[in-house]
Amino acid sequence: MKNIIRISIVGKLNRFLASKATNDKAFTLIELIVVISLISIILAFSLPKLNISLVTDNQRKLSAWIVLTVKSLKENAVREQLSYVLYVDFDNQQMWTAKDGPDDAKNQEEAAPEKSDKEKEIPQENKYLLPQGVRLMDVAFTEDEKIKEGIVPIHFYPKGYSDKAIIHIQDADDNRYSYLIESFLPHVNIFEEYIDF
Repeated sequence: MKNIIRISIVGKLNRFLASKATNDKAFTLIELIVVISLISIILAFSLPKLNISLVTDNQRKLSAWIVLTVKSLKENAVREQLSYVLYVDFDNQQMWTAKDGPDDAKNQEEAAPEKSDKEKEIPQENKYLLPQGVRLMDVAFTEDEKIKEGIVPIHFYPKGYSDKAIIHIQDADDNRYSYLIESFLPHVNIFEEYIDF
């Protein structure tokens, strides 16, 4: 009789342990992997949008303005069959765009001594003042010409090409950036260093 009781106690214990293992309120490894992967997919799509809207960096704003402006000037010049100009003004640390007329270069040179007339000619919707702490260093052209003062025009032509130029920018931390405007490409190459032709 003692053996039967022993077996029945061991059997009950085994059944108790087996039922306890199946009734655990834990997650399986597969469930955890699925949840973590879903969360990472959601974050992958939402973080770039948060990064753009929450972080407003002066250098990022300037880079976006230059890239988008150059692209739109090239597209508008081809679409409207007109020449456009991106003016880089070292004296006032600003840039703006305008349609290029036959006497436009003469008008800009004549208006340079009179600041009030020059400022009246700049369309307010096209003017971009450089952010605080960022300054224009120079504009380099392929003819080994670097211009560091005055108003520098960069032309965009109706046949789809433009002047090849590099706009050099320096920020308050002495970081230098180069914006390479290619003649036949619609985009701008950005370098986080001072480059030359």
